Amino acid sequence: MKLIYNNKYGSSFSMDNVPNPECRVQLVIGSTGIFMSEYELNSLLEIVRNSGKPCVCDNCNGDKCTKIWTTSSLIDICIKIDDTILELLEDLILGTMFILNMKNTLEENEIKNYN
Repeated sequence: MKLIYNNKYGSSFSMDNVPNPECRVQLVIGSTGIFMSEYELNSLLEIVRNSGKPCVCDNCNGDKCTKIWTTSSLIDICIKIDDTILELLEDLILGTMFILNMKNTLEENEIKNYN
């Protein structure tokens, strides 16, 4: 388990020996860890970015929703949100994706990473 990125809201880790080889990222929020693929991280980012739009469910009645829902390969996820949490969650996802993409670029170009 190797730290990829962290902020005040959570952390992300690169995982080896995981049950699903596509889900090599663990997003940790509080005491909950969620195994996710890079595709699922992108999907969660899209949900976070669209969360300010009016929600038409029975609970929200067209107002801004106070929860976001997403699905990973292993579990359905509901996260209670406010503007601060959304900002931190977006930062956590973007920071994780940036580091992962940087590592992939270094490997593709056979540039050694001296961390």
